[in-house]
Amino acid sequence: MSKKSSHNLKKLWGNMLFRHACLLTGLVICLLILSNVFLDVFTRHGKSAPVPDFAGKLLDSVMLIAKNSNLRIEVVDSVFRVDAPRGSVFMQNPEAGTHVKKNRKIFLTMNSFSPRKESVPNVMETSLRQAKTELNAKGFRIGRLEYTRQYPYVEVFQQMYRGRRIEPGILLPVGEYIDLKLGQDSVSQVIFSVPDVIGLARHAVEDAIIDNSLNYILTFDRKGVQTITDSLNCVAYEQDPPAGSIAYHGDNVRVKLKLPVKK
Repeated sequence: MSKKSSHNLKKLWGNMLFRHACLLTGLVICLLILSNVFLDVFTRHGKSAPVPDFAGKLLDSVMLIAKNSNLRIEVVDSVFRVDAPRGSVFMQNPEAGTHVKKNRKIFLTMNSFSPRKESVPNVMETSLRQAKTELNAKGFRIGRLEYTRQYPYVEVFQQMYRGRRIEPGILLPVGEYIDLKLGQDSVSQVIFSVPDVIGLARHAVEDAIIDNSLNYILTFDRKGVQTITDSLNCVAYEQDPPAGSIAYHGDNVRVKLKLPVKK
């Protein structure tokens, strides 16, 4: 640097207004740097961890895992599902694997210990299709169909639960199976074609067979199917009679199910 430049710089620095402006600028820059560092430490910027998978775990276990993971837990809702352990976590938000920061609140939906109950609808003197629609709307499923020519109309004339006749309005746990007795035309016998249920999941198998006025008999692979959840996740791999066979009101379709092969 030349003597002239050095002299000019000293002269400029001797200007009080310029010197104060430089000092103020430096102070602002330092404050910005310190605030960014503080904010980075306070918010743990860039430091997050995946949310544990709480599904199927009891609340005590969830609370311990959450504490060790620096997370907070809040139960916001409950449901009842037969395909999940009672008293366990059914759903969580954020989902498992989502990266969150320390002290994040995780919202849980629990599977209740006791099933919700609903009143059985009156499906007397209705068609099978309408009875199925009304029962499903209440959370019930159709179990076994029994046809008799003693009742001349092709409609429901009796509702059964575990071998006993029940009256409409009785409270039963949601998800239970209701058996139906239906009349049968005494003159003609309706012929049906057995549906193809191979590859369908359990409830889809039941629905397809019931929709054709037939009964299902399900058997499960003993090696792989251990729980209720397993049975609901099974798919059909064999049926008898085969698809397209001739069947009549109330005939049985035997279906074998197993857990799908994981890819």
